[in-house]
Amino acid sequence: MLIAGGGASVVYADTIYNKGFGHELGNYGEYSGDPDEELTYHYACTLFDIMTRKKQAGGKVLLIGGGIANFTDVAATFRGIIRAIRTYEPKFKEHDVNVFVRRGGPNYRKGLDMMKDLEAELGIPVDVYGPETHMTEIVNLAIGKLQNESVNKTEAIPS
Repeated sequence: MLIAGGGASVVYADTIYNKGFGHELGNYGEYSGDPDEELTYHYACTLFDIMTRKKQAGGKVLLIGGGIANFTDVAATFRGIIRAIRTYEPKFKEHDVNVFVRRGGPNYRKGLDMMKDLEAELGIPVDVYGPETHMTEIVNLAIGKLQNESVNKTEAIPS
């Protein structure tokens, strides 16, 4: 998880836990306070390094989210995250990483468009949502994707 805002990060983590997937929460990172592109890049690289050290059957999901920023330039932080994803592209593909993005705030539309372009550029699955989608909904979508991938790659998950 790469989440902007302390309150949003708690909502995402609690939602994952309450849906019974707390044991799947491998990395938890929170960035806020209007970090620039360079700081966000290094921060994301640190998380991606940890995230791609060990393979997991069925792949992995990266949640990039947040509420609606009041002063953080979403496009600037996304430029840093996108640079980090490009750096880790081979490892993302090796580990079957699916990316789910939900964000709002200053320059969010530009940031979301950049994330959509990344999917076409790299061939890494990136689902992109704006503030019209509730924060917890991308958790539901990500869990559904993870479960579907697990069913396709391994035995069915018992209910």
